[in-house]
Amino acid sequence: MKIKPATKKDLSVISDWFSNKTEARHWGGPSIPFPFDLEDLKNAISWNEAESYAFFDELNQIIGFAQLFHKYGYNHLGRIAIAPNLRGKGMGYKLMETLITSTSGDGSDYSLFGYNTNVPAKKLYERIGFEIRDYPEGKEPIDGCVFMVKKT
Repeated sequence: MKIKPATKKDLSVISDWFSNKTEARHWGGPSIPFPFDLEDLKNAISWNEAESYAFFDELNQIIGFAQLFHKYGYNHLGRIAIAPNLRGKGMGYKLMETLITSTSGDGSDYSLFGYNTNVPAKKLYERIGFEIRDYPEGKEPIDGCVFMVKKT
């Protein structure tokens, strides 16, 4: 698996991975518009503020996406996605492993938000070592969403 900075073209491909509002919300949070308009989507996911990454297979096909923010005192991960045809095949673990290994230079711990109803993602995060913690100070809780931290 190769990791590269994501492009607008990559984002366009990724936006086709979600077929309904629930899937879009699990991926991007409560403010994600659906259906997607690329410019509205870029604004909703803080495209210009985050480090956005695309993940590619050996044939250079995009297979995953994730964002990294520096907030809440952590390397904060968000909008993690695997291509629909690869879900449930261990690619999420490989993506997370690649992302954390590639971005761990500053020694900060990692955080993310996860919906309780997105059981496969929550199980993956727990398997990688993320634990549920209290919401960051000043962050309004999101209904049905937990804050998780992984110590490095």
